[in-house]
Amino acid sequence: MQEPGIRLTWYGTASVRITAGSTQLLIDPFFPLEGSKIRIPANAYSGCSKILITHGHFDHIGSIREIVRPGTAVYCTRAPYRSLRRKGVREEHLHRIKPGDVLTFGEIRITVLRGSHIRLRPRYCLKAVFGRRARQNRKGIIRKLLKFASCREKKEALCYLAEAYGKRILILGSMALAPDTAYPVDADLALFPYQGSDQLFAIARQIYQTIRPKAVLLTHFDDTFPPFSREVETAEFEHYLKSRAAVYRLRHGGTIEI
Repeated sequence: MQEPGIRLTWYGTASVRITAGSTQLLIDPFFPLEGSKIRIPANAYSGCSKILITHGHFDHIGSIREIVRPGTAVYCTRAPYRSLRRKGVREEHLHRIKPGDVLTFGEIRITVLRGSHIRLRPRYCLKAVFGRRARQNRKGIIRKLLKFASCREKKEALCYLAEAYGKRILILGSMALAPDTAYPVDADLALFPYQGSDQLFAIARQIYQTIRPKAVLLTHFDDTFPPFSREVETAEFEHYLKSRAAVYRLRHGGTIEI
């Protein structure tokens, strides 16, 4: 008899659905902003009532209000909790969590780990806000800036270790690790959100060398919130991993099973 597997579907940004048997979880579900060429079906996140948030930036929580339905539970730290309340998400849907918590959803066991956010260097941020691409896409840019400014990370980024059927998946909230946290080594799969720096290859290589997963799923490399996001070239990191671990770069809506 074939062993049951864990299925992961990537929708764009850091948005992933994890399915194990009849159990489903959503990680950071987000719809692309106006101006993005990426299209996610309006019903992409339907049928899943459990949502885990890695941190409180807009591109991780900005679509939660339109996704929440009766019975939906959203798990997050204090900063995104407060941002979501301000945006009109009702308290009954929100559940505060912290590093060290262990959550069980059907077939999936989640261990909450302390994470860290990639350092957003001033030069990188200034280029995103005032660079040529931003100047060419001025329409609505003030409104977008205000949206992003209204959602703060507050140094509360999380990672999640998802376990089911003897498999382990490490979900990074951003392309960084907390210095005071012991992360599981040799996980069956790790999710690398590949965005946020002009030094991504060096950063990702160091993280890989620290946690040594058997496979890597690249996320967040796409242009879903222009002009502040961009399509990131991942070929150098994929080439680096080629002889070390399996690496997946999916199309939007693409699925892998482990």
